[in-house]
Amino acid sequence: MLSVAAMPVRVFAVASVDEAQAAIDGAQARLVTCYEAAVQAENAGGNVTELASVLNGAGALLSQARVASENGEYDLAVNFASNCTDMLEGFAERADTLTVSAAQGGFFDFMVNVVGSTVGAVTVVIAGWILWISLKKRYEKVGSAV
Repeated sequence: MLSVAAMPVRVFAVASVDEAQAAIDGAQARLVTCYEAAVQAENAGGNVTELASVLNGAGALLSQARVASENGEYDLAVNFASNCTDMLEGFAERADTLTVSAAQGGFFDFMVNVVGSTVGAVTVVIAGWILWISLKKRYEKVGSAV
């Protein structure tokens, strides 16, 4: 006969309603924070296609976590919520990098447009002035010969 001490002990982690709800709430808060970072990157002029794809995947996992929780499958809900949070790891940093690079690119484009337009306008004015001076001299020479 086996004694109780000799029997293997198996521990199964069973999540409770509160644990599942806490994991879902944490994942949702993280998703909202990441969404706001993506909006900032888009407003700065960044290409957020990749970020939107990650947000869609994380949103799908969060939805699956909610459905699992509503069905009483709390372990599965915690798993989906954890996967959602893991998927968003480093997301804010990528969005911030995209925001900064888009802002720098926008500044560069602005400077090229302003400086380019200014140089072009000054060039046209100077070329017109030089042409006017040369035509005026030519007219004065021709006019005095007649």
